[in-house]
Amino acid sequence: MLITTSHQELFFQIKNPSDHQSQITDVTSNIITVSLFFIGTLRTIILLIVVLLLFVIPFGLCPCLLCCPLYRKFLKAKSLHRFLSFSCNCPCYRARPKQRFQLQFVFVVLMSCVRIATIVFCLAVHKNITMQSLAVIVAISFFFLILTTMLDFYHYRVWWHYRPNLILRDFNMPSTPLSPKHKRFIPYTLLGDNRTMRFGDKACSKGAQCKNRDLEHIFIFHFKSYNPQPRYFDIEQTTAGKNLYIGFHQTDPKSAMLIAHSDFLISTAYKSTMIGHGVYFARSRDGTENKANRKGAFICAEVEMGRVLRLNPDERNLYRGKNDWWSTHDTSYFCNADPRLDEFCVKSPSQILRWVMVIENGFDSKVFSYGLDREFDDTKCLCI
Repeated sequence: MLITTSHQELFFQIKNPSDHQSQITDVTSNIITVSLFFIGTLRTIILLIVVLLLFVIPFGLCPCLLCCPLYRKFLKAKSLHRFLSFSCNCPCYRARPKQRFQLQFVFVVLMSCVRIATIVFCLAVHKNITMQSLAVIVAISFFFLILTTMLDFYHYRVWWHYRPNLILRDFNMPSTPLSPKHKRFIPYTLLGDNRTMRFGDKACSKGAQCKNRDLEHIFIFHFKSYNPQPRYFDIEQTTAGKNLYIGFHQTDPKSAMLIAHSDFLISTAYKSTMIGHGVYFARSRDGTENKANRKGAFICAEVEMGRVLRLNPDERNLYRGKNDWWSTHDTSYFCNADPRLDEFCVKSPSQILRWVMVIENGFDSKVFSYGLDREFDDTKCLCI
């Protein structure tokens, strides 16, 4: 816009230099060009107006505004920063950080297509320095569009490819790569127990009838007591590779990080192996509370059950501290008198196909230091 006003000779053809009157070279072509230009640079134009109204004009009229605490607070407000970066903070994104980036990416792609169309149209008009100059200006604007996309991608990575920062003095984070079975860490603020039940931030509407077996969905949209599947022997499968079951494991954050970078370890201690040696799982997060020896981290895993040995309440200590059933079965499943408290034990970590993890509040400092627990506290006008 500055170039247009200061160098009119680039954008206007002088019909008669003596009368200093400018005339647009081709009305139809320029209407199309200007329309595409304004659509493609809509975000830039809005930002320019906002910056003029909020910063340039106020400082020009009264420079002492910067000394006003209320104005400084306004400038520091996250809602203003989100508005300037066109980052929507709709409540529906509280539990859907991936969706926020997807919509932002679609918007950027659409704007990029419009800008590319502008450049192509301008270059198609031969021997017209006006169009060619405009094409150069639009091409330069791609740099800022790329910066915006990088900012959106960083925001997406912080939430959806989250890496916790443990509050442990005697623990060094493993330097080995994450296990291919490890899908992701989820910030504890995304757990279903933190849903506000407001529009866009509600738990799964299907409740106990939900058929979604996605591990992230189970953690994010369901409460701690939720059992993703009925009792194992009510849905038992016999087809190899399809006998899958969702299990929950609780341990301490240190062990959880080691698991994420390697794999589960077999429990062999007599006291903690009620139904035999192996890796133990419950049917829900709640079901792990009175069984786990360590606390601070939850793991939701998809398990291949294989051949399953059924143990009834009167057989609960039959295989304590033993692995006798390993030769004939892959999993031992204990049917508690209360179905919610059922637990099962797999003999090999290879049966655990994939998992997601949550490090609980009090053990992970990154959520607070990055402000993830306060991300939506200062939302204005429902979505800014």
